[in-house]
Amino acid sequence: MPYSTVKNENLRCIAFMILAMAGFAIEDAVIKKLSLTMPVSQILLLMGFTGIVAFGLLAKICKVQLLASEVYNPWFIARTLSELAAAIFFVTAIVYASLSISSAILQATPLIVTLAGAVFLKQRVSIGQWCFILIGFLGVLLVIQPGRDGFQPAAIFAMIAVFFLALRDTITRVISVSIPAVTISFWAFFALLLAGILTIPLFSVFIPVTSSDLLLLLVAAAAGTGAYLSVVLATRAGDVATVAPFRYTRLIFALGLAIFIFDETVNALMLTGSAIIICSGIFMLTLEGRQPESDLIA
Repeated sequence: MPYSTVKNENLRCIAFMILAMAGFAIEDAVIKKLSLTMPVSQILLLMGFTGIVAFGLLAKICKVQLLASEVYNPWFIARTLSELAAAIFFVTAIVYASLSISSAILQATPLIVTLAGAVFLKQRVSIGQWCFILIGFLGVLLVIQPGRDGFQPAAIFAMIAVFFLALRDTITRVISVSIPAVTISFWAFFALLLAGILTIPLFSVFIPVTSSDLLLLLVAAAAGTGAYLSVVLATRAGDVATVAPFRYTRLIFALGLAIFIFDETVNALMLTGSAIIICSGIFMLTLEGRQPESDLIA
């Protein structure tokens, strides 16, 4: 393939990746906004419902089977349950902790995925990658700042969410690649809906949905659906090592929304920790698959 064609393909995929990260950041900000008046369980339920409707209609238009045989595979069920747990903990984190800190912690997910791949899938990880995983954990500590005045206990929920997101992504590596992205996305939002139902006893009673709430839910549905589809388009072609680092633009969008909409303050330690997490992830991606056999450990 000519160099110019590859370059153009990479640029297109990068644009889709940035668009997806902006969509996810907007979705998170809407959840944070809704949480000012609405309990977590109601937010999860409504977000899940809007996503199911959106991807259900898309599946009908694209004639995609939502109840394919792969859906009943134990690995797929485990992935959906991981999505459910991640949704509960991450939404709880951005509701009770700051959006900026929760989003920064979320950037550690690729590091945990590599660690999980080494532990559970016996994938080989280079010594350099192990170093960057440890450095990334240091960045997480700088973001959370335990023992300091800026410490937010609810940020622990974001760390738990990262664990389940990493478990979800690790499981994704072993399920059939023939499952359409629309089907996976539909069941991901079904997990969100189920999470809302399961957490009803844990939070306050539901409130009437106002017209402004409905507008925010529609914005979140559009942003979330567009983000999921953009991720698929971003990862379906192009060079992975070139496109993947742009996942970290999600933090840039999240910080902007957190500062300008929610008036959150961001200190030097948090910014330093975020930079360390992002750099660790990017450098780890560049090392992936490039180390000699003697430099790899199981």
